[in-house]
This record gives sequence, C-alpha cells and structure tokens, in this order.
Amino acid sequence: MTSYDEDRRVWSGPRLEPMFDLRRSAGDVVMELLRRNPGKPVQIDGDSGRMLTRDELRIRAVRIAQNLRDKFRLGEKYDEIVTIAALGSENLMPLTTALQFLAVPYNALYPHYTEGEMVHLMRQTQSRLLFCDASNYALVREAAEKSIEGELVVFVMDGIVEGARSVLELLDETGVEDQFEPLRVENTTKAIWSILCSSGTTGAPKGICLSHANRTSSYVFQNFSNMTILALGSIHWISVAYCYDLALFYNSVVVFTRKSFSPELVLDLLEKYRITAINCQPLFANAVAHHPRAKTTDLSSLALWGIGGYFVSDSVRDAIDAILPKGKSYTIYASTECGLIATDLFQRKRGAVGTVSPNMQIRVVDDDGNALGVGESGELLLKRSIPFGGYLKNEEATKAAFDDDGWFRSGDTGYFDEDGFLHLGDRKGDFFKYIDHVQPTTLEEIIAQVEGVEQVCVIGLPLENKSVELPTAVVVRNKDSEVSGEAIADYVAARVRDHMKLRGGVHFVDDLPLTGKGNVKRKELKRIMIDKLAEAN
Repeated sequence: MTSYDEDRRVWSGPRLEPMFDLRRSAGDVVMELLRRNPGKPVQIDGDSGRMLTRDELRIRAVRIAQNLRDKFRLGEKYDEIVTIAALGSENLMPLTTALQFLAVPYNALYPHYTEGEMVHLMRQTQSRLLFCDASNYALVREAAEKSIEGELVVFVMDGIVEGARSVLELLDETGVEDQFEPLRVENTTKAIWSILCSSGTTGAPKGICLSHANRTSSYVFQNFSNMTILALGSIHWISVAYCYDLALFYNSVVVFTRKSFSPELVLDLLEKYRITAINCQPLFANAVAHHPRAKTTDLSSLALWGIGGYFVSDSVRDAIDAILPKGKSYTIYASTECGLIATDLFQRKRGAVGTVSPNMQIRVVDDDGNALGVGESGELLLKRSIPFGGYLKNEEATKAAFDDDGWFRSGDTGYFDEDGFLHLGDRKGDFFKYIDHVQPTTLEEIIAQVEGVEQVCVIGLPLENKSVELPTAVVVRNKDSEVSGEAIADYVAARVRDHMKLRGGVHFVDDLPLTGKGNVKRKELKRIMIDKLAEAN
C-alpha cells in the first residue's frame, strides 16, 4: 500500500528487492532464466499454434547472436543500435534475446509508423542492421535510405522479399552454441538495453533510453507464475514488451498474434489458449466486453485483465468484470519512461487508478512547483529507483523532463485521497477553458456510457476571436447505430455543470487519428475539426 511522508509531501510504494543483482546485464539474467526449466514452453504463435520451449528459444538466440557477431561484427562498437519494426513472430523473441546477449540496444518502432516518423527516428539511431516484416519492407527500406548514412542491411522476419535478407540465415548452426555466454556490461545503469518510443501525442515520437538495470529492476518477487499471457500489438509499446518479459521472468508463456485487433480475434485466442492474463487499451477492452460473443465464450481461465495506456473509466472496468466468471480487471497507470506507476491490482477503489507501485515515489505540485498535499490536484512528478536514461540525442527534451531535484515531469495531473489512492486527471496540456476548466476525459467517460458510441474524443474548439474554447465531442458510432448528436448532448447536459455542456456540438466521424499505441492524437483531431468546420463555413 501507499505510504505518505507529510513533511516531504511524497507518496511512496513499498520497497521491494529486485529478483536479480542490478549489476548483472539483461542478457546475463535472461540466459539464467532460459536455462531454468528448459523444456517448458515460453512462447506460442497464436496464429499458427507453433510453440517454442525455453531451451529452443535459448539456442535460437545464441545462433542469431553468434551469426550477427561473426558475419556483421555486431557487438564490437559500444554505440551501435539495431532497429526493429516488426510485429510478433516466431523469431522476434529470439532476436531481441540475441541482442541482449550481445549487449546491443535495439530501437523498437511501430511497424505502421509513417515514413516521416521512421525517418525522424532512424536519423538518430543510424542503424546499419534493420529488421522488419515483409508487409512493411518497402516502407522501412525507403525510410532507411533517406535517413541512414553508409551501407545498411534489412532483414525480414517473415516470408521472402526481393532485395531483403531473411532472419532465417541467422539461425544457421554454429557448432559452438553451448560455449556461448552473454557479453559483460560494465555499468548496467548507463548501458542501454532498448530504445522504445514515446506515444507521439504531442509531436514526433522520441526515443526513450532504458538501461539494463532499469529493466531488471522492474521485476520483483511476486506470488504468481505459470501464467499464459496474451500479447496484443508490437514491442514498441512498453505494455507489449512487458508481456514478453513476464513470460521470461515468471516462468510463464506468452501468446502473440500478427493479426489486427478485433473483438472476435481476442475472444477466439482467449478461449483457444486458455489465457490467464491479458493487458490492453480501454478501447479494446470495451469493444470485447460489449461484443455479443463475450457472454458465450468460455473465459473461465482468465484471472487478470489489465487495462491501461489511456484513461480507464469505471464503466469499462465494470463491463470487463461482468464477463469474467473467475477473474477480475485492474487498472494500469504506467509510462515508458518510468514503468509501472500505480495499479489497483490488489484493491480497487472506484474513480481511482490505485496505489503507488513498488519502488516508485510520487509528488504532486502546482504550476509553480510547490508541493501539494492530500486532496490537492496538480502535476504528478515521479521518481523510481533506477531512472530512465533520457531521450536519445535530445538533450533539450531530457533536461526539460526533470526538475532540479531529479523528479520526472509526467505531464499528467491528479491527486491522492486520504486513503493513499491516486486519482488521475487529464494530461497537463489537454485542459481547456470555457468559463471554468474543462477536463476532456470526464466528458469522454460520460459520453462512452451512451448506447451506440464506440469511440469518443472531446476537444475544445475556439471561437473565431479565440476568447474561449467550446466543449466539443467527436464520436465514432457503433456499426448500425443511429444515436444522434442531440441525444448525446442531452445525456451529457443532465450530468455536468453548465460550463461542461457540449456547446461546440457533437460531430460524427468514421475513425479517430490514433498513435501507434492506440491513443487519440487530440491535437491533430482538433486541427482536423477546425479545418473541416472552416471549409463548411
């Protein structure tokens, strides 16, 4: 549970020792984990049913590491980075494990980034080795040629593509697999394990540098193991990378899919593979919970359904709980920079995201940086035992991310109640004002309760003189729904104060612009709506 230091005005999670000595590299730790229970499955391709045991994963990873070292001299340069822009596949986990063995960081990109987004990040990493899927090979190759100086080699993780090399050639037997040991890392708090990407909601995505110690410190002794975990999406999202790590660290198995999300797909996989744990976005969870098959699919194996990545309403939680005969939902509040921040895995309080996670500290400050107390709302500042290593080649953004005392500026707002539960507000930059401050997520939670609403984003549309911004709802309706804007506006008006009524109207669209992590690009949507309304007038 959360403890509160009233003098310092700091809320802290429990102090727990990590499972491994933080001076050990991620590759060294993973090698030990794979050597335990070698015959136990560690991953299953949910599309084909193919399975790898922990020993098979180890052997594949060793071969990839040895072939990358011998053929490309990978691991000899301390500052080299490999780029991966691929969905889950049979050899993705062996590849990332091999890179950890070689102590070579990888930059995980969303496979469906635009060319501009890929170019932006590739210019920073200058990777000479890139891995992608057959489906996005042309895009990755084009972006790489525009951004990377010198020769480059692109491998595809699946299939055969003209001009590309296959990851299968890195699985050639070496004859000395059993002699291999991971490379030693001198300073695990500084050496980069991986570079994941920021959400991109406020601009071009940034490369977030996570060290070996940062990664291994995330895993403490827990009372769960032998899970079957469903991973949805690609490893550019920390939540998906975490699913793979859970399988490694807690003697479990991860099931992945390359298929695009649909409620039917998720329900099929949950039932077929007897999934016990899943993490996903609230949008996906809500879609599954309200699908007609949710009431007839056998979900008796599912123990834990984590929901995070965006605002999680009580209505979404209740909908998931209603379809789980033996399990429960829980909220995940996390960031790529800081890992798990708060959760209500062990105790839920309606309206709150939970209590502070282990080895995490939180302060709440006002706009002038003054610490606030119980019940007072402000920006959340975070500090974990091993901080992240900053943004890749972006000293300005890294410096701006921390205050003078080393606290990370989350950009989120919220407050703690008297029981030590954290209540989240909006992103600091998402507030807008119509007479009084308007919190978009408060309105979005209300609108999501209206039957026929599939997705919603609330923005503030400025008057022509820009004196105020009008609360405006942009809605995607469910298929076959005919819910009207008037019905939605009336529903909201009966439940909010006057300044939060939808004076900007309700606008229906086919889809909302999303980041690679499934978050709505609120600023982009606002620009689109302003341009659309200007054209109409």
